[in-house]
Amino acid sequence: MRAGLGVVGMAVLAWACTGGPESLPPPTIVGIEPATLPVNAKDEALTVRFDARYSVAVDYGAEKVDARMGSGRIWVDEKEAAVTHFDPAGLAIVTVPRGLGAGAHAVRLRLDDGREAVAEEGLTLRPPGQGVVDPPISEDAGVLILTDAGPIYGDFDGGVDTSDGGETVDAGPGPDDPMREGDITAFAFDAIEGTRMSRTSFAITVRAQGPRAGHFKGSVELYASRGTVTPTKIGPCDNGVCSASIVMDAPAGNVHLNAKDSFGAAGESNTFRLEPYK
Repeated sequence: MRAGLGVVGMAVLAWACTGGPESLPPPTIVGIEPATLPVNAKDEALTVRFDARYSVAVDYGAEKVDARMGSGRIWVDEKEAAVTHFDPAGLAIVTVPRGLGAGAHAVRLRLDDGREAVAEEGLTLRPPGQGVVDPPISEDAGVLILTDAGPIYGDFDGGVDTSDGGETVDAGPGPDDPMREGDITAFAFDAIEGTRMSRTSFAITVRAQGPRAGHFKGSVELYASRGTVTPTKIGPCDNGVCSASIVMDAPAGNVHLNAKDSFGAAGESNTFRLEPYK
């Protein structure tokens, strides 16, 4: 029987024949989200989905069914993860332990009755910077003027034609020059993976795009598609990269974030799941 009371007869047979929960099959981990994270990412949430069968006891005189489900604990290698939500029907949300090194790590689930499941190499932690792709630059950083080197007669170069644009050309504004409208054309979010908890902080990264993306050191306003996000403004950004820890407060469901600068350049994150705080 899956978690719950859906097939009481099957569970009663299991309890009556075996005499205890130790004879039930072990649980099975069926999914881990996200499967890959940066090393030592702060307050990252990990969603572990599992299948489990439970014992039930029946009082025929009182016509009552007692489902013995309980809760559980999660480890990543030998480090126990803090459980923020546990549904014995098959969902656990935990905070990834700090101090784990780069590479593949085993994820272990233990139910209250002692039964365990292990997903070998269930979580991979990547070194800082690995797997991060710089956003494309949509425009040239400056104006390049091609100049004619002069006519060529046979194998002889005729020199520079004094009527062409052979002068030195400015390569464009530098990193300390003020930002102007059009220097930043959009913002891109790094993927927000897995399920997040309402009223629980998690990290985001927003990247400027445009001809002067690498010069952007300003702030970005944040908006939530549902509910609220705190803080509502992040920055100053570092060479076009804006990283911060945020907290969202909204009912359970799918959400996304939007970012916008003072000139109106904007961007939208991917859609992700938000669960209520418990």
